[in-house]
Amino acid sequence: MIKFIKNNYHYFILFIFIFLTYSIFVFSNNYGDPIANYGFSYAITRGEIPYVDFNTISTPLYSFVMSIGLFIWNNYSMFLLEHSIAVTVMFYILNKIYGKKAYILLFPISFFFFYSINPTYNFFAFFMMIILLFLEKKYPDKDYLIGVIIGLAILSKHTVGCLFVLPSLIFYFKKKEKILKRFVGLLGVGLLFIIYLLLTNSFMRFIDLCFLGLFDFSSKNGNVFNFWFFVSIICLIISLIITIKNKKNISNYYLLMGISFVIPLFDLNHFAIYIMCITLQFLPFIKKYGDYLGFLSFVFSIIICGFCFFGFYDDFKPVLNKKIKHFEFINNAKNNYNKNIKKFKYFDKYKNPLILSYSKMVYDISRDKDIDYFNVLLYGNFGYNGTNKMIKEIKKMHNRYIIVDMEDYLNKNDNSQFDKDIVYYVISKSKKIECRKKVCVYYRE
Repeated sequence: MIKFIKNNYHYFILFIFIFLTYSIFVFSNNYGDPIANYGFSYAITRGEIPYVDFNTISTPLYSFVMSIGLFIWNNYSMFLLEHSIAVTVMFYILNKIYGKKAYILLFPISFFFFYSINPTYNFFAFFMMIILLFLEKKYPDKDYLIGVIIGLAILSKHTVGCLFVLPSLIFYFKKKEKILKRFVGLLGVGLLFIIYLLLTNSFMRFIDLCFLGLFDFSSKNGNVFNFWFFVSIICLIISLIITIKNKKNISNYYLLMGISFVIPLFDLNHFAIYIMCITLQFLPFIKKYGDYLGFLSFVFSIIICGFCFFGFYDDFKPVLNKKIKHFEFINNAKNNYNKNIKKFKYFDKYKNPLILSYSKMVYDISRDKDIDYFNVLLYGNFGYNGTNKMIKEIKKMHNRYIIVDMEDYLNKNDNSQFDKDIVYYVISKSKKIECRKKVCVYYRE
């Protein structure tokens, strides 16, 4: 036991570090996608069905896996705890592949303020890629198992996981039997998922949200030809050169597929994941001082955490959440925290209102409400022609109050995905009741 602890203590330190990073130090990351992903897992614990009851635009494996701990304690801290375990396991696997120089990966992770390991399905797809790299190096003959993991990668994020089929097709082009075995494993996972979709009557909703909705998503979101687009293209060229020069290493083919993480949203959050793929392609070239560089990367990550907490302290003035149920023990920016508490008290004045706000997910969870299609009110998140679908749903509503967060509606940020068309319809077609502190209440008769 003493020997085991001595050999593995760094994983325990890493686990504590990752958990504290998200719960205390890099609290500014605990908004947006991480909250939405917690909401999806929360909804599953309530018996809600993905695609039918709430609108996730990716395959649901991450949400189901992360819901397991929530059956024990349904709290965002548990969600972060589970995610921290996943990150730690990922580094355990990376150490089996690259040795302790795997900790060099902490450098780009911390340099990009830990966005790359945010608790979302994007990270889980990357996690599945790491498992594939391990299997391809240590157990390349476990073709059925590799096929299963490719299937699970697709169930983590289909737009990324589907590309993980290509390395097998390219690398083992002349070994038809290996390819066939891998497809058997993949199709087994796929068949089980299709059966689940059919049994829950969610198959067509899944197709609409995860495939047809991509047309709306790509047309409404993102500025393709931006800084991150050109940086991504440069990284792709570098990745392609490394892959061509080391074509006998199948790992490079998987990492080359990492470009799918930034498509179609070429932004910092998604590029932060892609740069991890590029970093892993460089690790085999580090022959000397790998362990030392790994240690320095760990130290650098701790310094960045301190910078995030203390460097932005004056701007965010972090406070520990004590009043918002299911989100206790998490640091929040003081301004946002106090603003939400006031908003939520105002929301409570009205019976079963429809809330159009970024805060709706946190509010509904804190009030133990079900999650629905309005909790993630973002362009491209409602399937094909989704905005009009949601407007039709509002048209069906009668004798109901609708609360609009005008701060979200009037936000001029170019990166905002908030579906203002839906809000505009409510404002123009409903009776205004009152406005208070950038929140307006409307009534549909």
